[in-house]
This record gives sequence, C-alpha cells and structure tokens, in this order.
Amino acid sequence: GVAGYSPQVASPQNADVGHKKMKRITIALFIMTLAATVSSAADWQWFQKHITERYTPEVRSILMPAASAAAKDSFNTESKQWQYIYNYYRGYLRGLENTRGTMRVGDAGGPEQAGFDAGLRHYQNLLSTTNQPFTLVDFGYEPITATGTYEWGFENSAFRPNGTNENWWVDFQAGVTEAFSEKHPNEHPDLFANRRSCTLKGFLSPDNIGFTGHFNQYDRDFIVSEIIMVGPEPSTQDIKVEIQ
Repeated sequence: GVAGYSPQVASPQNADVGHKKMKRITIALFIMTLAATVSSAADWQWFQKHITERYTPEVRSILMPAASAAAKDSFNTESKQWQYIYNYYRGYLRGLENTRGTMRVGDAGGPEQAGFDAGLRHYQNLLSTTNQPFTLVDFGYEPITATGTYEWGFENSAFRPNGTNENWWVDFQAGVTEAFSEKHPNEHPDLFANRRSCTLKGFLSPDNIGFTGHFNQYDRDFIVSEIIMVGPEPSTQDIKVEIQ
C-alpha cells in the first residue's frame, strides 16, 4: 500500500446520502431549466403581442415578411427569432426618427442588434429606392406641441412637460438645433446647458411604458422636429448653493 493512504469504503449509509444529494441536484437543475423555458416562451409571446397590438396592419405587411424570413435564417429558437423581429421594427423606427448617432441594443451578432441593424437598413433601402410609405404616426407616435423645461448634458436629455410628473427622453431630429441657432444667433452655443423653459414640437411615443433613455429611467421618447420657443437663461442670482 501507499504510506498515509487509507482507502474509503462506501457504506450503504454514505451511498444513500449521496443518492439523495444527487436527486436534489437533478431536481434543482430541472426546475432551473423549466423556469428558463417558461421565461423564454414568455419573452417571445410578449414580443409577438407587442408587435401585433402596437403596429398597424399596413406596417406589419411591409416589415414582417422580411423580418420573419431573416430571423428564421439566422436563429433556430423561437425566442431569438422574435427578439430579432421585435428589434427589426425598432431599427426601422430609428430610421424614421431621423436622429443623429448610432444605437446599440445588444451584443454584436445577437438577435437584438442583428434585427435592429437589418430593420434600419430596410428603411434606408426604401428611402433611397422608393417612396418610403410611413411616418412616426404609423408607429403609434402622437404629433404634439408641449411646453415644459428641458436640460441636456452628458447622458442626460430630460424634458419635463408642464402638468405631469413624467420625464421624457428627448432626441432632436437632424438639423433642428441648427435651424433654431440660425434664427437666434445670440443664443448661447450650449442652448440647454442649464434647465430652461421651452416649447417643443414633435412626436411623442405611444404610452408611458418606461425603459427608455439613459439607464431606462425615462417614461417616454419625445422626438423633437422643431424648437418653438426657449425662455431666458437662468440668472446666476437664482442659483442657490448649499454649503454643509
């Protein structure tokens, strides 16, 4: 034998304990798998319900055939296919919004980002080759003119409309701030560096579902097509600094 080594003989009691432990582990793994399956099913059903209820038959008739075919070619589970399709609509909508910058909605190559990018390309292709048939209204947005206060900055673009407790994430369509600056050349270059009262015209997302803007902390998206009015800059006398 080997010095210091004492072979362990499995007793019926130890075997029974090990069997029970393995059984518990197997049950736990089964529950985790079942929960993941249920969650996955709930995810794709939510995506399907959202698309069916949010978008008009006209929108679905244009986007669904291409989105569905590409999803099935790229992904082999129903959950991932519907993630792709849902974000395909979001990508097309991003093109309609006509705002600057790129948007990341998921990992490169994943169903979210792949669907989003494909939907945006679909919009761009229609725009360049045919009469792109939709407006933001077709996607459930409401044309509005709203008065409130607005401030922008690093990871901040917050409009607080008068008369509500909501906080809207603002995106300006291309050329909007430049057009206002041309009409008002004496305005400070950092127009909304401090919160200012203003009246903005644009398109408001359908409902206060939240989960938009930086860290998903805003109630709605407000796509601004025109700056109607901006109030005076806050006076430094109005700024109160508390020293503790």
